[in-house]
Amino acid sequence: MSESYIQQLFAERIGGANYGKSTAIYKFEKIKRAKAAARKAKPDIALIDLGVGEPDEMAFPQVVKALQVESAKPENRGYADNGGADFKQAAARYLKNLFGVTVDPETEILHSIGSKAALSILPACLINPGDVVLMTVPGYPVFGTHAKYYGGVVHNIKLTAENNFLPDLKSIPADTLAKAKVLVLNYPNNPTGAVATRAFFEEVVAFAKKHQLVVIQDAAYGSLHFSGEQISILQVPGAKDVALELHSLFRRVTI
Repeated sequence: MSESYIQQLFAERIGGANYGKSTAIYKFEKIKRAKAAARKAKPDIALIDLGVGEPDEMAFPQVVKALQVESAKPENRGYADNGGADFKQAAARYLKNLFGVTVDPETEILHSIGSKAALSILPACLINPGDVVLMTVPGYPVFGTHAKYYGGVVHNIKLTAENNFLPDLKSIPADTLAKAKVLVLNYPNNPTGAVATRAFFEEVVAFAKKHQLVVIQDAAYGSLHFSGEQISILQVPGAKDVALELHSLFRRVTI
């Protein structure tokens, strides 16, 4: 069968005519294959899945019931292009109650479909061809993947146990910093579980101002609280001048 002409129409940013022909396996597909192999090899042993964050059990009954009740109300059937006022106010209260951070719900809160969606859209706002994105390894790759679509370049900073799984900002070469536009962080960190300190975020804010960077702090796990102070980069004076912090509608766990 001859190849469809559609194969020639894919955008160059995703590979052009070679899209879909690579033998490389997406990392989350590798995880799924590894899980399937483990279940097949040891079918009698329960698998504890610490994978990609997909739901593995039903929501609490009271959550399901609340959704049923609210979805039946006509006032909840509208289209909120920039997030409803009630939601924005609730998000502002969340930041205040959990982190002691005060934000204006009208001008400093913006909803997205999810934190992953925000990470995939933000490069369109910030990245021109040749711009450098500073990212951590290991780390969630979505922002970097989409930055490359727009001609951006990713510089990876290794996270090591010796540095408490915090990036060593001093390790970034000067010529790379000169082209850098965005620093992407994720604390509490996936997959290391590391938590940033107030001192680290103070360093980041000063670093961003010195080198004129935008900081994107992915705090999707920010409400998972096990001990110690709840940390937000927005607690640092001046952070609002350089940083965006992403949150997610996770269930809060306090131990």
